Amino acid sequence: MNSFVRMLALGAILFGAYPNFAISGTEDDLNRLEEQRYAAAIVGDWPALDAILADEFYYNQASGNHVPKATYLEYLKTGAVKVKKAVRKDTQIKLYGDMAVVTGITDVDVTLKGEDKILHSRYLHVWAKKGQGWQLVARQATYLPEKK
Repeated sequence: MNSFVRMLALGAILFGAYPNFAISGTEDDLNRLEEQRYAAAIVGDWPALDAILADEFYYNQASGNHVPKATYLEYLKTGAVKVKKAVRKDTQIKLYGDMAVVTGITDVDVTLKGEDKILHSRYLHVWAKKGQGWQLVARQATYLPEKK
């Protein structure tokens, strides 16, 4: 009987911890996709970036402009926007079933229409889990004051 009680207790502990393992794995997946998105933009891996972005992807830019997926990809492909380096920090992930919200701050070394800049912004990403996995469906960026 003593072994049976121990086995039940161990099962209860493992079962109780299982959702945390699932959430941790999902957060790891989303963090990996966030990094892959920047890496694809930096090296010009357009098929990888296309797969990460949902067809309905919509970007509310810090400048106030808003662009759909095709326009965003075109900016990158034509070189109008060239991401050279991107660093994410203060990332937080909130899961809502098959949806997730990722927020944080990013510093991006970029060339915009021939002008080199370092952009500091706070971002909000909305991810949806679809048949093929997680995809980014929306992005909102807000410029932060320049670092001194």
